[in-house]
Amino acid sequence: MSVLSEDYRIDSHKLIYHPDRVACWLRGENIYPIGVEIAPSGTCNHRCIFCALDYMEYKPNLLDKDLILADLKEMHQLGLKSVVYAGEGEPLVNKKTPEIINDTKRLGLDVAMSTNGVLFTKDVSDECMEALTWIRFSVSAGTSECYQKIHRGLPGDFERVLENLNHAVELKRKKNLSTTLGVQMLLIPENLGEVMELAKIMKEIGVDYFTVKPYSQHPKSFCTVDTGFDYEKFTYLEQELNELSSDSYQIFFRTKAMNKKKQSKAYSKCLGLPFFTYIDASARVWPCIAFLGDSKLCYGSLKEKSFVEIWEGKHRADIVEKFNNMDISICRELCRLDEINSYLDQLRNPGEHVNFI
Repeated sequence: MSVLSEDYRIDSHKLIYHPDRVACWLRGENIYPIGVEIAPSGTCNHRCIFCALDYMEYKPNLLDKDLILADLKEMHQLGLKSVVYAGEGEPLVNKKTPEIINDTKRLGLDVAMSTNGVLFTKDVSDECMEALTWIRFSVSAGTSECYQKIHRGLPGDFERVLENLNHAVELKRKKNLSTTLGVQMLLIPENLGEVMELAKIMKEIGVDYFTVKPYSQHPKSFCTVDTGFDYEKFTYLEQELNELSSDSYQIFFRTKAMNKKKQSKAYSKCLGLPFFTYIDASARVWPCIAFLGDSKLCYGSLKEKSFVEIWEGKHRADIVEKFNNMDISICRELCRLDEINSYLDQLRNPGEHVNFI
């Protein structure tokens, strides 16, 4: 099934499709999130040189299946619509993740996953791909040698990812699945010469889209990427990549995100927190992955309280108030809530001419 580029809205937001929830927020109501990102695993089979959460030290925490599903059932009843399994580790390190994906779908929620793809084997894809609305593979090199230098996994991992992608495409076609298969490349100095090579490989395999995004420095990360990389010098790649695009293979070179690295934010507060939340592999609830590990900003633990108790509690309200008064210049570059924050800021602070349609 073909998906229009507008459906992805990779460098935009989707709050425009949830006007009722936005209206409740404008009235000052305590709304529940539309989406949540959940980490099934705290550890990873790779040690990527660009990893934003390397400071979490890849702890071998595995999310409890029964615990998270009980809370997701309650969250869905209160308005949760989607779950992305990703987080501070590789989701599929947790052997229960395919089961969690399927059970999440059975609850009536839309489900997606972000993975490095090494563990998305034939057996795993056969088990759970049908339940996924989309799956995004992180692949940041076009050759095995460069892949090993950047992803720092086991020898042969690049070939394993390509094999798994080939099977996923074959499975989608065989079963006529609607699952969107995407590949994301993080553009850094180490892989600049391999963008076109990887784009061609992905087109040959038959994935639905390929996206190239800029590196964004996490305030706490100690990774080794050159933070002075000037993306403006390499926007010529967009035109070259577009020549590979087709109706069945879309390419997104994220120029808008790259340009944002040199722009100040158009808003002064992080307003989007109520619409989204993050749950780590230890079942702790956070406002944002950018502050993962800062215990003062943790909403609470699902091992101690239900999600409703946490969301309705004074402790969370106090943290939200902290964010309302926080200098957002300390936030991560290219925050995932940036477009949402701009949109909500415009709604809350309309100009004098808004009635002139």
